[in-house]
Amino acid sequence: MLGSVNVTLSFCLVITLIITNFFGTSGNKFLAEYRGQKNAESFILILKILIYAPITLLSLISLSIYMSWENISSYFALPADMIIPILFFIYFRTSYVILRRVFYGAGLVKQYALNEIIADIIMLFILIIVCFTYSNQFLLHCYITSYLIFTILSIITLYFKIPKILKNLKKDRKIEKKLVLSEFLKYGFISMVGTVASTGTGYISVLVIGVYLSSSQAGIYSLVITIVSILMFIPKLATQVLLPEFSKLFGENNKKDISILLRDSLKILVCLAFIICFLVFFFSDQILLFFGSDFKAGSLLLRLMLPSVFIRIISTPFVSFLSGTNFIIYPNIGGLIILFISILLWIILVPSFELIGIVIGYTAGVLIGIGYQIYMAILKLKIEFSSFLNV
Repeated sequence: MLGSVNVTLSFCLVITLIITNFFGTSGNKFLAEYRGQKNAESFILILKILIYAPITLLSLISLSIYMSWENISSYFALPADMIIPILFFIYFRTSYVILRRVFYGAGLVKQYALNEIIADIIMLFILIIVCFTYSNQFLLHCYITSYLIFTILSIITLYFKIPKILKNLKKDRKIEKKLVLSEFLKYGFISMVGTVASTGTGYISVLVIGVYLSSSQAGIYSLVITIVSILMFIPKLATQVLLPEFSKLFGENNKKDISILLRDSLKILVCLAFIICFLVFFFSDQILLFFGSDFKAGSLLLRLMLPSVFIRIISTPFVSFLSGTNFIIYPNIGGLIILFISILLWIILVPSFELIGIVIGYTAGVLIGIGYQIYMAILKLKIEFSSFLNV
């Protein structure tokens, strides 16, 4: 059952990744950047794009999935009767991510955290009921409920907070809408390609197992990748804070504070990465045994994936620096490197080594791709910010 649920979730998340990383990442950056420039007109334009464009695109994608569902469900081994919950999941997961990026781009981190906590508590309560009543068919509905509650709370919050933000911005500037839209779309496309390739590699690996390996193997790997995904919340949350801050400072042309922010955040995250990876490595057996003795076989898989966890955590300031300034192309080249190397190694290794082959391919792709991103960030820092690196 766990394998089937995770294959379904991975399918949904791959779809939402495309939309959320196109609009969400670009929206996060430019909301923060125009807020730093105190440019009200451009800020409002970006908000309108984030409201209307994803709804239109989601409608077209959902229609395509609905019309092709028989073939899709058969190929990816998805439950044929789950089409409606899957479409709801895609809609509300997308709105959740887009609204979360709006909060960070608008500097409303505390308000986001409150809405997140409320939605997560309700989801946890529902999840406990589903688990204790063995209602496995409603696992996806727990996520949908959480995303729906977060969406409602966030719309109410933004309705009252956005006018207050606009009061601090200058409204008398004339803007070139085509230029703003062009920059938004260019950044969004570049960001989407690389980020989807990088982040989506984990979800794609589950789909590969769903196609080529057994459901029991999918269950073991899904648990391991879920634990890794939980650990990945650290760099994801750090990125949500750092990227808009880098963008805001970039909009203010404040190179000194950009260098200080990168240095200080790197120190914290390196220490955090060492502690987390050390604990998980030595307690991997106990962590997996908590979910049942059948999952202990995933201990080696979890340990083999720890290098990818470590490098992702420590790379967060570098990638946020590149994405928040004008070097977005490099994180996304790194994302493509992760995807292509992982797929290449899966083709070579999975037939002979099965789950070990999946993990080796994933870890090697992440190490090489993220390593490239860190290298390019250091290179650009030396070229563009050399006079501030000794602060």
